[in-house]
Amino acid sequence: MLTLQITIALLASDFPVCNHPAFQNYPNVIFSDSMYYVFYSDLRYPDACIFASRVTPNGVILDSVGRLIYQSNTSFGARAASDGQNLLAVFRDGC
Repeated sequence: MLTLQITIALLASDFPVCNHPAFQNYPNVIFSDSMYYVFYSDLRYPDACIFASRVTPNGVILDSVGRLIYQSNTSFGARAASDGQNLLAVFRDGC
């Protein structure tokens, strides 16, 4: 079992963002609207899917098994950007 690990500078320690036993990879973390958003590829289904988890600034995981964002053969992890009011996540579907 491999769990996704991220380091949030405010906490200065690693902790699992998703505790599902499937393989997670290609993480992308963004801070917006007083919350960290972590997008990642997840292999719990036959095809790689995009999941996301929300993390508070003090390290509380609000979505411990992630939230399914897109289910298909997503070859590459999501990328996210924010202008302070809006959050946009994009990913590549297929090859």
